[in-house]
Amino acid sequence: MERWFARHQRPLPWRDTYEPYRVWVSEVMLQQTRMEVVLPYFERFLARFPDLPALARATDDEVMAAWSGLGYYRRARMLRDGAFDVLSRFDGVIPSDVDALMSITGIGRYTAGAIASIAFDRRAPIVDGNVARVLSRIFAVEDRQSCLSGQAGQAGLPVLHRQTWALATALVEVARSPRALNQSLMELGALICKPRNPTCLICPVADSCVARITGRIDDFPPPKPKKETRELRIPLYLVRDRRGRVLMRRASGTLMDAMYHLPHGDTSLLDGAPPLAATPGALLGTFRHTVTTRKIEFLLYEAEVQGRTKGFEWIDIEKMHEIPHPSYVRKALKLIQ
Repeated sequence: MERWFARHQRPLPWRDTYEPYRVWVSEVMLQQTRMEVVLPYFERFLARFPDLPALARATDDEVMAAWSGLGYYRRARMLRDGAFDVLSRFDGVIPSDVDALMSITGIGRYTAGAIASIAFDRRAPIVDGNVARVLSRIFAVEDRQSCLSGQAGQAGLPVLHRQTWALATALVEVARSPRALNQSLMELGALICKPRNPTCLICPVADSCVARITGRIDDFPPPKPKKETRELRIPLYLVRDRRGRVLMRRASGTLMDAMYHLPHGDTSLLDGAPPLAATPGALLGTFRHTVTTRKIEFLLYEAEVQGRTKGFEWIDIEKMHEIPHPSYVRKALKLIQ
């Protein structure tokens, strides 16, 4: 599998030198986010914060502005806080030891293992969604007890977690290169051993895969319980002044905290912030957007303000790259640009 990776790996920017800071940033960005989405953000983020001291000394707004549109914004704050932690506690040098890495703000078991193995070639296991799927199929990992109880889909997931971590640990201990092994498992899951319609005919470990040999590829890994989704329809108001600036509000709360939002007619996204009293005019356009389990249709209206605008600010949309804002705001503003 390591030889397969040497021949077929994708030319990703953090693989040029395996510099620890770049590996760290890439791993945080890739959490719950597709590779094709991450790549342009990675390049822009590194241009803005080329090294760990630059990130550690950045303001919250600077970091969030560079992250705007990538989602899961807590990651950006934790990354900046972690960089400051390394600067203050480790003299700016990212450690290679897993335990030391896990003592850094925002770094958990997976990220510590990824930095240690990929940046430093240390024998540290990693298990993300791709690795869990590959290992569960190769070794046919299943929860026998929950199968007997008829609840394999839900009860099996903790067992899958434990067993795939145990398998990853055993494999990395005998790997010629932990860096190559861990990346090969992730790459195999991303390119070949996909959730649906895996291309088993070209898989380098097909002859050893129990799920393929027994004809049970679709049984592994056991399905996750589906989260209930909410369908929402939310009006947005585009209020402009004579200088062309747009009225926006800085949100506070658990979701998209400290980000700048357009005024809503329904503030379901803003943890109960009161809607703006405005008179909607022409419909400028609609678009769909998903936030966690919310599937939203936004309707953007030209609007005029009625009454007070306390808590709102006038924002120059030409300077949005300097202002932290969620990706739905970017979609909305594209309708008028």
